[in-house]
Amino acid sequence: MRVLDYIIQNSFLTFPPHKSLKEIIIRMGQVGVSLDVDNGSFVTASKFPTYRNSVQVIEGESSSTVKPLGITKINSQKPQAKLPIDCIYVIDKCQLLGMLTIVDIIRLINSGLNLAAVKVAEVMREAAISLERDFDANKTLVLMQHYGIRQLPIVNDKGQFLGIITPESLALGLQRELAKLQETLQLEIAQRCALEMSFKKAEEDSEKRILKATEDLLKANKKLQQGICDRIATETQLLQTTSELQEIFQAFPDLYLRLDRDGTILSHYTKNISDFYLLTADSLGRKVQNILPINVGDKFIEAILNVQQTNALVDIEYVLSRDGINETFEARLLPSVRHQIIAIIRNISERKQAQEALQTAKVELEIRVEERTKELKNINQRLLQEISERQRVEKALRVSEDRYIRAITAGKVGIWEWNIQTNTIYIDPNLQAMLGYTEQETPKYYDHWLRFVHPDDVESVKNAVNAYLEGVTPKYEIEHRMLKKDGSYIWFLSRGMLLCNLHKHECFIAGSNTDITAHRQAENQLKVSLKEKEILLKEIHHRVKNNLQIISSLLRLQTRYIYDEQALEVFQDSHNRVRAMAIIHEILYQSNDLTKIEVSDYIQSIVNNLLRSYGINTNIDIQMNIKKISLKIDTAIYCGLIINELVSNSIKYAFVNNQQGAIYIELITIANNNYSLIVSDNGVGLSKDVEIYKQESLGLQLVWSLVEQLEGKITLDNSSGAAFKITFSEAN
Repeated sequence: MRVLDYIIQNSFLTFPPHKSLKEIIIRMGQVGVSLDVDNGSFVTASKFPTYRNSVQVIEGESSSTVKPLGITKINSQKPQAKLPIDCIYVIDKCQLLGMLTIVDIIRLINSGLNLAAVKVAEVMREAAISLERDFDANKTLVLMQHYGIRQLPIVNDKGQFLGIITPESLALGLQRELAKLQETLQLEIAQRCALEMSFKKAEEDSEKRILKATEDLLKANKKLQQGICDRIATETQLLQTTSELQEIFQAFPDLYLRLDRDGTILSHYTKNISDFYLLTADSLGRKVQNILPINVGDKFIEAILNVQQTNALVDIEYVLSRDGINETFEARLLPSVRHQIIAIIRNISERKQAQEALQTAKVELEIRVEERTKELKNINQRLLQEISERQRVEKALRVSEDRYIRAITAGKVGIWEWNIQTNTIYIDPNLQAMLGYTEQETPKYYDHWLRFVHPDDVESVKNAVNAYLEGVTPKYEIEHRMLKKDGSYIWFLSRGMLLCNLHKHECFIAGSNTDITAHRQAENQLKVSLKEKEILLKEIHHRVKNNLQIISSLLRLQTRYIYDEQALEVFQDSHNRVRAMAIIHEILYQSNDLTKIEVSDYIQSIVNNLLRSYGINTNIDIQMNIKKISLKIDTAIYCGLIINELVSNSIKYAFVNNQQGAIYIELITIANNNYSLIVSDNGVGLSKDVEIYKQESLGLQLVWSLVEQLEGKITLDNSSGAAFKITFSEAN
């Protein structure tokens, strides 16, 4: 049965792509489609009439040349009949370009667009599907139901538009064929009557043979009817089984493929095919290795061969890139009937990212601890015992993290299903075994099931279920505890999805419970370990601060016994440098973040210490513009020492004879992770070349060395006083 035998060539509307929507709507009104024109804008009639006739508008013809079928005259003011027009087709040089449904036209009318300026080619949509003229007509109704349309366009092998097929045209063609069959049957009946008349004149033996043959025919017909009934029952059972499988598929996010032995895709199913973007509805009949990239296709070919050779499950992992983002997939291939192969593909990107993030965090933590350990070793050798203890804690932390990874990898899953109408609940044997209950001990109703939930988690579970059923949350997912038969509690990650059977008016929540007890225990151990590490680092900073304060106090006491001004200045500078480092460790001890420090308070403390150290009164004004900036500890120490040296230099040498002056300190962000530090004064400036001062001053040598450590740049402006500008950046 070819669709060409049921084609309609004159009950549709076609227009060229340059036609405006206004002209199209006017023509539709002329041929009986209920659309009204009101002051240049178009509105739909309140109700479309149900009586229809067939009319075709040929491309390029004016509205006056509309050719009706079965209508003697078309009155544009008062149409006598309405067209069965569900959509119009856009044709150019006999080629089908697109289509526009009545719903699309009504939506465009109500949108307020200038319909006279809108061409149909601008708003048309591509035809969801088109059929070739040799396509089997028996399959058209399935396609119409699948795509939710009532008209399917027919094209030839050159893509030229031939006509459409509708349920009405298909029914009309079948009626014609049925009429032919009835005529043939009537002819056969007449012939049979003639034969019966002749048989009456035949001998008695011939009549017996005819009667015998008739009885055999009736028996065969009865057997045929029984076979047809059996086949209908089998098909009904198959449909029921298919529906149940689809409900099961709805509860899982994986992609299901059935492959031939050479990799050809025979069928596929997924809840959301966009999650596996390389597969489309046109992938059927293609080889999976030809759809995927070459490297991934080679993995599938190798896996298919392994399945055929071993007749066992084969796992592979591969990476695909979408919009510049790599996504990781896991494919499980297992043998099926007729030498076919089933492939189940799952997106494991989130799991991979979580593992990589955990590994990265562990590596960064090890690097940070190692760097801090080296720094603390250089400051005070007496902290070796604490550092050794911290390394022991880090090793225990790594062991704990490895156990955590193994625990979440070996998790178990149980399945459950709750009938919302009957309140009954089904628990699969795996979940029963995880809880330790027999089938008789397992609750059969949802209310009884809640009795097994930990009392502290019952309200959370109820709220999560209600929020999902009321549409407040997009999915049901919660972690809670349940009572095992031995009296202990097990942690579950519970997920569920709502499924409804419209025919039986039943709604279910099908879900799974994943044992995350080991994950919970490992997570708690990790939090305890991290807390211990944080306390250890704070204690180390506290001890370093105390040691530096002791050194600072010793230097300050020593200055009381030094009468040489140059030596006294050296001791005073050393005291200020040690104090600058002690301040940052004091701030870190009091801070909740041990990786970064907010520098405004730190710099203010350094300046206040210098003013006290040099006994500065009101003759020098300190002006600061320090933005709220958080820097890494090393960067903050370098900046603090630079400010300590430059401000000390300005206090000692910029203002002679106690003259009035000002010192300006500025630290601002000039771009992402790029900063500008300025320390200037309006004093006498530098009378010599800066290189000469660097040779004579340990402080300036230290400043240039610290700038190199920051990988920054330093410039000096000696036009009005001395202004040092330092720019540097800090990696994330």
